[in-house]
Amino acid sequence: MDEKLPVLEIAAEAWRLGARAFVPNLPWLGLLMVLAGLYRLVLGMEVNGAVIIALNLMAAVFFVGVAFSLSIYRAMLGARTGKFLQLVHANLALYLAVLFVGVFIAFFLAILPGILLEASGRTVLGAETAPAVVQAAFMDMLPTAYGAVFLIACALGLWALCFLAVRLLLVGAATVSRGETMVFRTWPWTKRHAFRLSLAALVTHVAPFGSAVAINAALNPVLGTSAAGHFIGGALGILMLAPFILAGHGLAVAVLPRLMPDPDEASEIASVE
Repeated sequence: MDEKLPVLEIAAEAWRLGARAFVPNLPWLGLLMVLAGLYRLVLGMEVNGAVIIALNLMAAVFFVGVAFSLSIYRAMLGARTGKFLQLVHANLALYLAVLFVGVFIAFFLAILPGILLEASGRTVLGAETAPAVVQAAFMDMLPTAYGAVFLIACALGLWALCFLAVRLLLVGAATVSRGETMVFRTWPWTKRHAFRLSLAALVTHVAPFGSAVAINAALNPVLGTSAAGHFIGGALGILMLAPFILAGHGLAVAVLPRLMPDPDEASEIASVE
């Protein structure tokens, strides 16, 4: 438990596990692509009841995504452990935890510019102050020490969310492996390992996610704003995220037997891999 995680080894193992789980889960990936394409189509086109349809599609994407995740974990673990509702519960709890922390961080970062502008004396803010004036004063403040304070606060907020995500990395894998909902019970497992997990996540999470965003941004002008363009853009968005999803799950499964406190269960998972 206290040994240092081999960063390169777990990152490479994560990609191997992701490659192994890719073909067996193509049907789930295809279904997700269709749902994402329809979701973007509904948002991009003016249709009656677009909001309700979009909300229903969002719910469908979530539940199909959980089923996809469960199938990936099972393929990587080599066992049909875990249940769908358990993973739904774990995912909802995880999202709510991140949302709860994120709301507080966002609220603080939303009011901080006003506080810094007042402190800097660059403008007097009031209820009737034009947004253009506030924006100009804020941009003028950024190169100063007050702007540095704001940028540092943003960096700390991002770090807090990333730290929370890394410390809860094992939630899904542990839930499927143990056959019971695991959320904050995995928190102690990653203690003193956040830095090395973060280094591995640069290869399994940050790099593939950044690549997917860049490719999507490049494709959007090419696809245009037609119905077909919206649908294809949404579907391709999920396809581009597939490496991020697979390698992300792979990292959790690669690390799980190294950090799980039950040595017998850890040995069993390691032997399956």
